[in-house]
Amino acid sequence: MESPPVAYTSTSALKGPRSKKIGLYFLRYFDTRTCSFCSSANAASEGRIPTRSLSRSAVLSVKVVSEARLAQIYRIMKIAFIDIYKRIPISSGGDWWVFQLLAGLARNNSVSTFYTSEKSSEEGYLPKDISFDTHFLPSRVKWSRLSTWLDIIRPDMLWDKAQLRDIEADCVFALIYGYHIAAYIARKNDAPLVLVMHNVEWQYVESVGSAWYLPIRILENWILKRVDAVITISPQDYDYAVKHASSRVFYIPPKPDAHIFNPDGARYDYDSDRFNVVFYGSLDRYQNQVALTFIANELVPALARERSGEAFKVHVFGSGKAPDGLFSETGINFIGAVSDPGLYIRGADAIIIPIQNASGMKLRAVESLACGKPVVATPEAVQGLPEELRAMTYVASTADEFVEVLKGIRDGRSANKTDPSAVLRYVHGDTVDDVINYALKKTRKRIILQEQ
Repeated sequence: MESPPVAYTSTSALKGPRSKKIGLYFLRYFDTRTCSFCSSANAASEGRIPTRSLSRSAVLSVKVVSEARLAQIYRIMKIAFIDIYKRIPISSGGDWWVFQLLAGLARNNSVSTFYTSEKSSEEGYLPKDISFDTHFLPSRVKWSRLSTWLDIIRPDMLWDKAQLRDIEADCVFALIYGYHIAAYIARKNDAPLVLVMHNVEWQYVESVGSAWYLPIRILENWILKRVDAVITISPQDYDYAVKHASSRVFYIPPKPDAHIFNPDGARYDYDSDRFNVVFYGSLDRYQNQVALTFIANELVPALARERSGEAFKVHVFGSGKAPDGLFSETGINFIGAVSDPGLYIRGADAIIIPIQNASGMKLRAVESLACGKPVVATPEAVQGLPEELRAMTYVASTADEFVEVLKGIRDGRSANKTDPSAVLRYVHGDTVDDVINYALKKTRKRIILQEQ
């Protein structure tokens, strides 16, 4: 059995090079679960501690002083999470993933989130249990009047540290845009810094047609080499981070809430005599607006060209405001924000995800599969899914291809490939506890080096 690790501090009873060697023996015999040393007699009986070289006073001194030092390390950790906006209410797959990370971190730690930009909409799902604190970092400069990017990045934090000086943290988490804030807090507290990759950010920025992707690519790769650990959301993002990072990379995929997204709950009654096609998401996000434009201008007319076109009905739900006039004269049923998305997914005959952005993992695909619904999506939308889940989806690129797949599902020519009981089994990876344990090990090593 592997010996539990500990931190080491020198004592007045142990002096010189030999004391460091003795202290390192004790590194192996501290139980992090009980914050106490294993019995030195037991350790000696296993032949792992040279008891002849240790006096009783030295053993007691090491034990007392080390436990005092370890009390600082193994108390409930204070975690600071630097984010771009408040994630509650939850209005997107990204919000849900970050919420899951925060909830996991807060199970055994004290977690505070600090966000830099106000959300454009306060609609969305409100979890019953929120176990972390949320704080806004206001700015004297109205960056939003100049640029959305500046409002997110908050360059004033490069020189104005007044709001950051009192933030205490044993570990700091941050997205790429909050790195300059997180780096200051981490340095001030001598704490490890973990980068949270919602996606490969420069790839997302490139997909929305912004020239900002060039400097962001340089910045993101630079940050990857300077953090203590990295959390990724999808297999493809994990591979990218491993290639560019200088530290440990973790893969923590988003998992749908089984209480909401399951095949057995109530179903929303759209229209019983039609084949109901549903698209959902945060409607003020650029990638979703592009998808809505495709649905309104290409997919709906393609369905109308079919002799059986009246048998299909397209519905859209989600928080945020869609572009003005998009749904006029299209026949699309716009539902708006809903409190229980699982209800509306189960009521659908098929879910469509015509997203052009390939970065990250599209949680709505996982949610829909967990509800047992066929998913028709673009190659980009399924690219971030685990291979087993990609095999459950139907892939289409053009409006005509979407129509053919939807007709096949409706007519029974295409079997439903979804296996909702297997979805959660395929969405697995590391845990936030793995990240915390790794961060603690780095903290312990730093203490050892400082004491030596």
